[in-house]
Amino acid sequence: MSWTYKLLRGGDDLEIRPFEPVTSSGTLIIETVGETGYIDSLTVQRKLAEGSASFGIRLMEGREVQKYDVEGSSWVSDTPQTTFGPLLVRELNITEHPDRPDTWRVDFVATGMGPMLNGADEVIGSPNITVSTVSRPRNVSAWREGATVPTDTIASGAFTKSVWRTGIDIGGDAIDINTTPVSIAIDQTVVQIQKIVRWPYQDWNAEWKFGQTGSTTAGEIDLSALEEYVGARNTEEFLGFPVGTLYWQSVEFQPHHHEFRLVTLTFVYDPWKHAQQVPLVLEQFATPTDTDLTTGMSQAKIVLWNQVYFDPFTLSSDYPTWFSDAEWDYLDDVFN
Repeated sequence: MSWTYKLLRGGDDLEIRPFEPVTSSGTLIIETVGETGYIDSLTVQRKLAEGSASFGIRLMEGREVQKYDVEGSSWVSDTPQTTFGPLLVRELNITEHPDRPDTWRVDFVATGMGPMLNGADEVIGSPNITVSTVSRPRNVSAWREGATVPTDTIASGAFTKSVWRTGIDIGGDAIDINTTPVSIAIDQTVVQIQKIVRWPYQDWNAEWKFGQTGSTTAGEIDLSALEEYVGARNTEEFLGFPVGTLYWQSVEFQPHHHEFRLVTLTFVYDPWKHAQQVPLVLEQFATPTDTDLTTGMSQAKIVLWNQVYFDPFTLSSDYPTWFSDAEWDYLDDVFN
């Protein structure tokens, strides 16, 4: 009893497109001799999946194609590698030969995402990342026009509150009407970064792999850690935006291709650093006022900056949690 295979066409055909699956396909001819019992497509599938060293190849949906290296006594990859690790088999088509009994044709398709790697594990091609921006105004309640926005102070990786609560008037020209603020528009820029991430996939030992290197430790997805980023402001300049001006609004993971996700990071730039103007109020809830000699109106005497986003986030090439080296090179070269 024996099983043999002949590789008519290996996984050498490649279809590579940005933000689209990298596709490789191949064809095998499987022959059986002396097998007892009924041989059908499921039997062939089980043989391909059992990892028989004497057979020499193993192939299963959700795993990478591997051949057995007799000299090294180990299984080695037979599909290309991308920056996200190996391509995995997504489709299997097992067809019995119409004229030769116990002979089967097996067509498979393996896919992955991301640019390819060369023999030195260096990226070949451009990273799958895009940056889009939309400028729009934010209507705010204002007591002062042309006020000075304080410089953020960073202590121990967090924004200090003292810089926003000193009791010092913010300056500028009074524009409120009898201490009632007016609505003005200030510029905002919404920045969206889209990229591909890989969620866990299984190797031939049924172990879950993570990250761009395919290791079991790098790049694990910690959804609970998102609260460290969302709702925070930048502690370092990012995309050319000064410290404190960029607010991390949201993170979205959308299904893209099997275990791959399209992640969208949304940031909002605000020249007021997302602060608001608030007039000083005394203990009796009275607002100190000045009288405009021209109009006779009373206007808030002291206006303070009030900041509600004190949580910090740090994104830079020294903190590679969100971006690979190639993606950081793109962001640094284009936007800084």
